[in-house]
Amino acid sequence: MSRSVTDPREGEFDKFLDLWSRRDFVRNMGAAAAFTAFSLGGLEFLESCGNSTTTGPSGAAPKKGGHVVTLSIADIQNLNPVLTKDTSSAAIVAQIYDALYSTDSKAQLFPLLASGQPKLSADELTYTIKLRDGMKWTDGSPITSDDVLFTYQLMWDPKYKKVNSPRRSDLEKYVESITAPDPLTIIFKTKTVYAPFAISQLGYGILPKKVWGSLSADEVNSTPLNTAPTVTNGPFKFVSWKKGDAITVARNDTYYLGAPYLDQWITKVVASSTAILDQLKTGEGDIGSVDPSQFDATKTVDSLNLFSVARLSFDFYGYQLDPAKSKLFQQKEVRQALVLALDRAAIAKALYFSQATVANTSMPPASWAYNKDNKPVFPFDKAKAETMLDAAGWKKGSDGIRADASGTKLKFEMITNAGNKVRENLLVNLQQSWKDIGVDATPKFVDFNKVLVPAITDTRDFQIFMVGFSWGVDPDQSALFHSRNTNPGGFNGMDYKNPALDKVMDAAVGTTDQKKRTQLYFQMQQIISEDMPAPVLFFPNGILALNKRVNGYVVDTFTGQRAFQKDVWVSDQK
Repeated sequence: MSRSVTDPREGEFDKFLDLWSRRDFVRNMGAAAAFTAFSLGGLEFLESCGNSTTTGPSGAAPKKGGHVVTLSIADIQNLNPVLTKDTSSAAIVAQIYDALYSTDSKAQLFPLLASGQPKLSADELTYTIKLRDGMKWTDGSPITSDDVLFTYQLMWDPKYKKVNSPRRSDLEKYVESITAPDPLTIIFKTKTVYAPFAISQLGYGILPKKVWGSLSADEVNSTPLNTAPTVTNGPFKFVSWKKGDAITVARNDTYYLGAPYLDQWITKVVASSTAILDQLKTGEGDIGSVDPSQFDATKTVDSLNLFSVARLSFDFYGYQLDPAKSKLFQQKEVRQALVLALDRAAIAKALYFSQATVANTSMPPASWAYNKDNKPVFPFDKAKAETMLDAAGWKKGSDGIRADASGTKLKFEMITNAGNKVRENLLVNLQQSWKDIGVDATPKFVDFNKVLVPAITDTRDFQIFMVGFSWGVDPDQSALFHSRNTNPGGFNGMDYKNPALDKVMDAAVGTTDQKKRTQLYFQMQQIISEDMPAPVLFFPNGILALNKRVNGYVVDTFTGQRAFQKDVWVSDQK
């Protein structure tokens, strides 16, 4: 239930998780289904109605043995569920580290380590969770509530403040205490009513205290265990990671929910979305995200099943709003004008091949809090965009480029992840659209993990970034827009701070009354549309291709990866 940055074409964290799917920014399922936060390879493909599609012949008996190969254009960053910010990493974390809960196809909590649903106190502040008895780590030692407590301490306790977790801001704000009164009981107490707590904060993979407990906060950030874990609890266990090539996990025969059918699950890193389709055709890969431009071509491949479904994800770009780093985007009129200059309906058709919906709000249409009548909206209007820039003091010079009274030109660089052809082409389209109104924008294509994600979450070294993000099933959007998440490690890389919006978002999570929450989220959508700190451009469909030998793979809006991967099997047992 974590957000992630995502790259929808990578096979998402995103996931935000595409993270943050949940492929450009990541959570695995909730808000943390964050950033399912950037999705780089997010496989959390969604169906707006929430219906579930499972691959394979109905009623066929699963077969044990064989392997599958997932194709991705982004490598992992790390395999520590406390630290993950991208969907590529989150996808592997979901295979090797189980959480208390995942989500099912109806967006409800699906117990994993937990034995049932959380027991909520009458004042809606205390969550008591019982663990399943008899669960084991891969080294044979018992999984206990101390492991859960320790994992959350890494993300919440002041003594681990230096642990670079993107979950810290939310947990610090809302969690009063975490206790483990006995080996099978974990109790969370929140400071105030926090409606998304269970669905958004109980989906993080749990680490073994016996392995990690002796490490300092700095060591948690840097230990080799982050990329080569030795003791895990998921349906699969880590085997190897060859950087830039492949990550291999193998069946965990002692998995508490029953051993998976597959012998191995391999995630192979390839150079581009073109390579994904090529290798799906040849059978070198079994599962991969397909670019919209490849949709029709993929339909003709007899060996593949193809799915196109709505998701809780979106493609957007973010402005650099830190005045110490850029003065260009401080006026909301400038931010709005740049959106008005984009013919997004034409782009959706040309670049997404009609496999995307133009966004008029930050809330995806699949969400119960979506406002189809949200205002203001910014349809293509080049003349109005130019008029607004003129009125804001940005006049065209003799070279055709706009500048303010001080002579500062409206000139900047835009970054996105190399290899994602839709986003690369999208930046080229933005470049031309903005050139037409006197704005000089230069695209730059960078490595997703090495440059793009750190630029957004840590260094904040950008002028405009383009990425994808995946929300969780709860409509809280604090991870991206709340001022507290401008802190290092947070997803609000724009440095967007609006006290009025913070107040609305805090109120929206402070009640469990869905009618009240809906009204507040309508207000949130209006404020974000007015301020335009990070324009949400499109809600792309998730396009997923699977070799027909792959069975038991769930494709829907809400099912978290942890909920079904053990049941995936291949008909040829190869």
